[in-house]
Amino acid sequence: MHHKAKKLLESMYKLGRVPSSLLFFGKEGVGKKTVAFDFAKALLCMKRTFPACNDCPSCFHMNEFSKKPVEELRVYSDTSTGRKVFLYLQGDHPDFIYLQPEKDEIKIDQIRGVIDFVNLRPALSPKKVVLVWPAEAMNPYSQNALLKTLEEPPEDTHFILVCNMLDRILPTIRSRSYTVEFEELSEEDIKKLTGIEDRVILSLSEGSITKAKELSQKSHIIDMAKKVLSGSVLDVYKLSTQLENLSYEDQKLFLHTLEAMLHKKMLENKENYEIYERLIDRTVLVSDNLKRGLKLSLFVFYLKILLSEVV
Repeated sequence: MHHKAKKLLESMYKLGRVPSSLLFFGKEGVGKKTVAFDFAKALLCMKRTFPACNDCPSCFHMNEFSKKPVEELRVYSDTSTGRKVFLYLQGDHPDFIYLQPEKDEIKIDQIRGVIDFVNLRPALSPKKVVLVWPAEAMNPYSQNALLKTLEEPPEDTHFILVCNMLDRILPTIRSRSYTVEFEELSEEDIKKLTGIEDRVILSLSEGSITKAKELSQKSHIIDMAKKVLSGSVLDVYKLSTQLENLSYEDQKLFLHTLEAMLHKKMLENKENYEIYERLIDRTVLVSDNLKRGLKLSLFVFYLKILLSEVV
């Protein structure tokens, strides 16, 4: 899995030519963050081996860190005065930052904490590493603040930015980072990694382990998407209330599933390619703007009307 990307990283490491900033990009749930963490561990390894030795104090701290659930990784800490302070040591490793969003965004205060961190000398390892995920969660102010550090990077610090949507990363940051693409996983890869054998789920996962696991636990989402595409207008009407009552995460999963089904139909139905392409574009647009109050129930009716144009 991801042999090309891993081979490239190994070559960089062994030649001693690891860029100060790496930008991993690819679809959500294909394993980018796992590879990024393993590479960070190797950069921090006190025995300077690739892959990491898993035996030195640095590797011990990194392995302990990886066992923590995401919800236990705090971004801020309250001081005695009530002021919130960025926690840049999320775990016991003094030379590693795992930067994640505070709520929905990675804010400029967090980047200021990172800047303070990079100005320190390594305390344990030969290097310091900042892992940012998802990098597109940095708002424009945060990205511009980080850019100043990337323009004049410290020799002992490496940044690993991991993103699902490359177009949301400022071109100036992309130009100062070495990009590493992670391709979609094959259905066979996902089957081996998850144990999921349902062919419908595997085909709708679009190469994402995360999506495959979600769909296997929420098969009713697949049924809803099927009903929108092949059911009657009355079926869609009955479904509309259920869609509005779904959680935000499940609404997103529904739209991603719908998009995958539409894409499959587009490839099978070339004479109506433009209609399906328009439907896919609208589905992506709604998914990106769900938090702005767009009504999913109205969208599925709109989609049903457009589907009536399909011969």
